[in-house]
Amino acid sequence: MFTLYGEEGILFSNDAFGQHLCLTKRFDNEIPENILMDANQKFYANLITPLSKLVLKKFNEVISLGLLEKITMIAPSHGQIWTDPMKVISAYQNFATGQCKDKATIVYDTMHYSTQKMAHAFAEGLLSEGIEVVIYNLHSDERSEIVKDILDSKAVLFGIPTINDQPFPSIGDLMYYLRGLRFDRTGFKKLALTFGSMGGNGGATKLIGNDLKECGFEVLDDSYEVLYVPEEDELEKCYNAGKRLGMKLK
Repeated sequence: MFTLYGEEGILFSNDAFGQHLCLTKRFDNEIPENILMDANQKFYANLITPLSKLVLKKFNEVISLGLLEKITMIAPSHGQIWTDPMKVISAYQNFATGQCKDKATIVYDTMHYSTQKMAHAFAEGLLSEGIEVVIYNLHSDERSEIVKDILDSKAVLFGIPTINDQPFPSIGDLMYYLRGLRFDRTGFKKLALTFGSMGGNGGATKLIGNDLKECGFEVLDDSYEVLYVPEEDELEKCYNAGKRLGMKLK
């Protein structure tokens, strides 16, 4: 729900355009831009992503009513007040239409560092092609931070150890969260690749691959599983796969 105070051109936007910031400063131009825009992206990724189609619909309504040029300031319910409305409006338009960087987010958990070694090998391959890479360890990193970077990534790589023939539990937690966010509602299907170490029959990468399809990702056919600790030739395969994916993302 939006309310426009016409005399001053102030849009009271409720949740939209908000950030989870609680500072002594009130306005956007009073804090570093990188902190502000990072918080804005995190807020959108975690709360607004499922509503991306509605965001675009409301933008079109505002434009059709000739109200866009009348907005001089945006005051959301959370965070800083925007004195430069077009900065956040442009960001929301990019998010809602699935605009992404040449970027990949790697998310993994690991029990004995084998899946971690694979994650770093994939990262090196991607970096060799000039792709921006962000790596998250589910053991220590918050899922709200993870999805912030997934939002503007063209691809996401999921590292999954196998335990009792099933995916490690932390990755399951993330899958349920992603299922609710539905990044494909932005109109862009992100690529997904699965990999991991196993100590027995394996199969975790296939199970998570099926989950990712339900979450709206385009899952690559190739998944990479190794038995116990990856050998040098197996890490080289991960590196080369990351490199090929990097070429595809550009």
